[in-house]
Amino acid sequence: MAGPSNAKGSTYIQVDVHYDGMFSLIPHLIYYLNQKMSVTDVDFGGLNFKEFIHVLEDVTKGKCPVVYYCLGHKSMRDGLTPLKNDDDYRRFLDAAHGNEGKINVYIDHYNDSVLDWIEEEKEEKSVDSESSDEDKDSVMSDALSVDHEPDEEVIPLTKSDDPFLNYISVVPRDDFVDEDDDSDNGTKEAPIYPFHDSTQKWDTMQPILGMRFCNPQELKQLVSNYAVANGFNLWYEKNDKTRLLVRCCKTSEGKAACPFRLWATWMSSEKSFQIKSLRNEHNCARTFKFGSVVTYSWIGKHFVNDILENPKMSCREMRDKVGEIFNVKVSVGQCRNAKKFALNEIEGSLNTHYEKLWSYGAEILRANPGSTVKIGTDTMPDSTIYFSRMYVCIKGVKDGWIEGCRRVIGVDGCFLKGICRGELLSAVGRDANNHIYPIAWAVVAVENKETWKWFLNLLLKDINMGNGAGLTLLSDQHKGLIEAVKERVPDAEHRQCTRHVYANFKKKFKGVAYRKLFWRAAKATTVQRFEGIMKEIRVIDIQAYDHLMERDPKSWSRAFFVLDRSCDAIENGICESFNAAIVHARKKPIITMLEEIRRFVMDRMYCKRLKGQKWNLAICPSIRKKIVDKRKHLRYWYVIPSGVQQFEVRSVHEVYAVYLNQRTCACRGWQLSGIPCIHAMAAISYLNENVEDYVATWFTTEMFGNCYKPKVNRKKVASEKECRHTISKKGAITKCSICREPGHNKITCPLSKEGPSTKAKKKKGKHVPDVEDESEFKIEEMDEVENEYESESESEIEELAEDGDEPDQGQVDEQVVEAAVEPDQEQVHEPDQEQVHGPVVEEPAAQPVVEVEQRAQPLKRKRKYSERITEVALRRVVITKDGCGLSVNKPVTLE
Repeated sequence: MAGPSNAKGSTYIQVDVHYDGMFSLIPHLIYYLNQKMSVTDVDFGGLNFKEFIHVLEDVTKGKCPVVYYCLGHKSMRDGLTPLKNDDDYRRFLDAAHGNEGKINVYIDHYNDSVLDWIEEEKEEKSVDSESSDEDKDSVMSDALSVDHEPDEEVIPLTKSDDPFLNYISVVPRDDFVDEDDDSDNGTKEAPIYPFHDSTQKWDTMQPILGMRFCNPQELKQLVSNYAVANGFNLWYEKNDKTRLLVRCCKTSEGKAACPFRLWATWMSSEKSFQIKSLRNEHNCARTFKFGSVVTYSWIGKHFVNDILENPKMSCREMRDKVGEIFNVKVSVGQCRNAKKFALNEIEGSLNTHYEKLWSYGAEILRANPGSTVKIGTDTMPDSTIYFSRMYVCIKGVKDGWIEGCRRVIGVDGCFLKGICRGELLSAVGRDANNHIYPIAWAVVAVENKETWKWFLNLLLKDINMGNGAGLTLLSDQHKGLIEAVKERVPDAEHRQCTRHVYANFKKKFKGVAYRKLFWRAAKATTVQRFEGIMKEIRVIDIQAYDHLMERDPKSWSRAFFVLDRSCDAIENGICESFNAAIVHARKKPIITMLEEIRRFVMDRMYCKRLKGQKWNLAICPSIRKKIVDKRKHLRYWYVIPSGVQQFEVRSVHEVYAVYLNQRTCACRGWQLSGIPCIHAMAAISYLNENVEDYVATWFTTEMFGNCYKPKVNRKKVASEKECRHTISKKGAITKCSICREPGHNKITCPLSKEGPSTKAKKKKGKHVPDVEDESEFKIEEMDEVENEYESESESEIEELAEDGDEPDQGQVDEQVVEAAVEPDQEQVHEPDQEQVHGPVVEEPAAQPVVEVEQRAQPLKRKRKYSERITEVALRRVVITKDGCGLSVNKPVTLE
């Protein structure tokens, strides 16, 4: 591409960029195993150094930390020059134009000290040249001064047919050592071999002769990446802890069909595993199936991040993804093992998890002060300690349940699905929107009476429920749990999940008739209806009747439930929902599982809080939906008033009494659920009132906010407290600013009582004007009343002046009405009147009061602490709460 020209020719030069390689001193300074790309369509003359680096990064698709350039006709030892700034870049352009517009650029990805290598090599060359010159001079001087015998016949060291003669006559330059040369003491400097960079991109890794590794596994990882990236069918001929021999294309006879060969062993001088021999040549075709090179561990290492983001990834999905990314065919079994390997890399070993349980519990208590974490262990006869159980209850969660949830809790246990088996016990409440609210959870070895009693004891202590008075528990029919509830929570109502009762009932009594009658009996809200349905079951089969009556109907039928709990649930679905939400967490090691449960609860509380803040409703949406669904059946009910908020609600075959003031209905449905039943809704609609006003307060959005609101003014631990920006005065000796004596301040100083302080203390908050500022106080004048009371006020002032005595505190208090200035206090005002400033009050003197001028001399009073007093001329009229009057009787004091 042609470009503009200048004095030095076209600014479009050809830059050959060499990258993804490395510098080496073997046998001399070279840059090898690199890629090359020529750039000819960029106007390099119009760029600066930074823009040039950006161009190189776009070409190489990576970072360019160190850049060198060299002309093509020079060796790297003589012509390699670094590019570091704009001055170097200008010299780079001049060199390119002086070389017919062509130049080579080398990228050093490993930040090697290449320039130091060049300097050392030049110093060695100079030392060698000086020593050789000295040898020549000495030889010449000896030849001139010493006579020698006639020369004998010398056989020339030329090539002959004798192999031995050729061998002894040819002396390689590298093997010759000058014994008189003291520059290196007869030894050569050891070559510098690169270290393997494990952070390099997997498809750019290549084996290099002399490369050093930490262990054989690291080299195997490189070999696998190299094979997959290039499609080489590599295999291990020797593979143990001390050596590794890699070949390519294994034949049926067990030999290699490709010239590639890699040999690596441990170094003798250092603890590094090194490639000692490498023949990096291939004549084979690409393959898509790899044997021992591509293992499940190699797949797992590449999929750690993917499985971390998507733990639910199936093995078949992983197999397809491996083929898509790496162009490799693997089996489902390899992917299954790879997933286990990746999960183990993420979660750590099981022993490590159980060892760190105490540290995990301490961290929960540190981050959430007030939480409860209990860990139990079992000691074996050989003094070995084994983990037994662990209980967790977060402070913010239990506070939310206490403040905003009904006193109904579902308890249940579920199996752990990981390598270490056990049970996960949980306690789940219901929020105001009738959704799950996890309260506490525990991991135990087995679910029995002892573990349930231990769990309930800690739970009731956290939620302050004592022996369970006012509490309702829902559970399945686990015998250990039933016995633990009877012993630990005797005052609580214990409901059993009706689905579990029916599951056991269905095993013996099958059929649609049994199913319908059972659920009708379970949902019956009155004892009369329950007994009627049970009679129908007894007519069909008395054994079915006896089976259900033995299961204690008080625990599974609404007809016997305690009222005023605002919950008519007969199933323990809240616990089943919680168990389903954490089903994947139950497959993981214990700390990972507990962390996922904690994050699930934390995220749920945050999302629910944000969701609740958007509701502009009185009651929660799910409760409103129930009310809307019930409205569809209002047309079947007829309302007859029978008193003040008392109604008789009738249908074809049913009649119920509804008392709106007591919020009760004869069907007991309103009292059980806290939501108006269909009969109550008919009576409320008859009065054209809103049904939502009769819903229990447990279902309001305010209670929903109490469940999920954040803790306000939480007490912070010492590590969470903010750092001070000033030094603390705790323990320092205070000195008074008046008397300069230690032990007190100016407020308690005895000298401050003798005279007023020179500085007035400024108060925070609303500004209160000072006494001296007359313009702050204005009382409007009323001309109509002024003339009426003028004579009376003048006579009173004269009487006060004739007495000659200073008015005492009692006299002043009789004439002054103190009123604190507050935002809600009535202000003294009257429209369309002239405003008059109040005079200044001075400290009363020790002599009697002189004659007072009318409307000018104020009444005097000693100032009190925190008071600002102004007095108004006696004949001014003010307005107070008890009417109008003269200021003689009702003067005003403003604080």
